[in-house]
Order: sequence, then C-alpha cells, then structure tokens
Amino acid sequence: MVLLPSVIARPFGARRQAIVSFGDTHMVIGSALITDTVTGLTQPSDFLLASLATDCTFACQDAAAELDILLNSLTTTTRWKIAEHREIIVRLGLSGPTELQAQQLIDCIKAKASMYKLLSQIIPITFEVFS
Repeated sequence: MVLLPSVIARPFGARRQAIVSFGDTHMVIGSALITDTVTGLTQPSDFLLASLATDCTFACQDAAAELDILLNSLTTTTRWKIAEHREIIVRLGLSGPTELQAQQLIDCIKAKASMYKLLSQIIPITFEVFS
C-alpha cells in the first residue's frame, strides 16, 4: 500500500471557511452553504471541476503526442450543469485536430484520465468541442 501526501483542512473564521493545505500549497475555501454571489467564494465542489479539467488537459496532450495529432492549442473548461439532474460539461477548445481526431482525443481522455474515470461512475459527464 502506498500512502500519498495528505490534504489537510482546518476551520477558519466565522464565515464557514477552511484553510486547506497540501504540500506547500494553501488556500481558503468557503462552505457550500455560503451563497455569496458578490465575492464568488471557491467551494469544495469547484476543486472537483479543477481536478477534472487538469487531468483531461494532461490526458489530451499525452494522447495527441501518442497518436501524432497536431495540437496547436488546448483549453479545457469544466462546469456544472444544474437541471433536473446534475451533470458535468467538459468543453475542449482545440486548434489543430480534425473532427475525427478530436473524437479520438476524447476517447483517450475517457480511457486515461483518472478523475474522469472516478467521477463518471457517479455523475454524467458530457464533452463538447469548439475551435
């Protein structure tokens, strides 16, 4: 068994916030119970989206290199779709790949991105591509 570095959260302040630390990175995260549209506090669920976007970005870059697909630029955006049922939308901004190659990259992301594989077991994830 391998234990990876811990993520530590400590309560902070009267506004239901926490200081979260992992390695030498520290940040303040607001509670999901705070509905503050003015300051746009980062909520815990935002880090699921950030982790997914990062993992998809790296998997897409690796797949493009492995498949010899020209990838001039890549932007990965993730967001919640809140309707009758929650869903995550992954939007890939791609410059270089053809439509068929973009689908190959998505297939590789689905096969290789660990956050995609984890989250897709519990919530639908849809991919969109734009250039």
